Amino acid sequence: MQLGTIESIWRYPVKGMRGEEIPHTYTAFTGLMGDRVYGVVAGDGSPGHPWHTGRDQEQFILYSPSYKSGEELLLPQNLDATYSEWVPGIDPIYPDTNTFKVSVRTPDGMAYDDIEDLAFIKDLEKITGRSLRIHITQRGQFDARPVSLISLSAVTEINEGIGMYIDKRRFRANFYVEWDDQDDPFFELTLVGKTLRIGDNLELTIVERDPRCKVVTLDPDTAEATPKLLRYLARNHGGNAGVFAAVLQRGRVNKGDPIFLK
Repeated sequence: MQLGTIESIWRYPVKGMRGEEIPHTYTAFTGLMGDRVYGVVAGDGSPGHPWHTGRDQEQFILYSPSYKSGEELLLPQNLDATYSEWVPGIDPIYPDTNTFKVSVRTPDGMAYDDIEDLAFIKDLEKITGRSLRIHITQRGQFDARPVSLISLSAVTEINEGIGMYIDKRRFRANFYVEWDDQDDPFFELTLVGKTLRIGDNLELTIVERDPRCKVVTLDPDTAEATPKLLRYLARNHGGNAGVFAAVLQRGRVNKGDPIFLK
């Protein structure tokens, strides 16, 4: 049974910084290829959440990272072979770590060719007054589950509920979706415990609703805060918007792919 389609795909090279829209991607058991590979860790961060994000520095969401490599960070080169030789398949080999090098542009226009350059961290430490370091791992760095999803209908309903335009990018999802049935704008919240197939191979189990924090109140272009957004979600949706998913079967996902209920 088809439920809807993938409206757009987003990944976030650096946890907490701006994301980038991509036309297709490989989604593994550990999430989207290239998603949240880098993170900034604070020396004074809590043991359970040591990351430096927009919760600590609102302007952090305006930092723009970008991979220096292109197509090779969208799909592993040997993806088809791993499907033909294994059932249901194992993760293909990712490119070498150097292929995941990221450059960063600050909100003030300062450009750093490599996020691992000590100059970037030193300058960020001066701004924030914190002891910081870069942490990198190809398996991604997530607060909860490796894949997140929210519908455009939910975003529209939130806009109407708070009486102002809210850009979908505030919700920092991997998959933005359009449901065929528009009767329930928050349809994805009813899918917890169910399994979806996206495209030819990817299978996700919707594990839980996504409890939202301060970051969704920040405008993705200005970092200006809209506190009433979080209050609206708390009063009307238990503080939730969107859902988290776990990957049961890895696979390629394309913009426009159909979403099926298994």
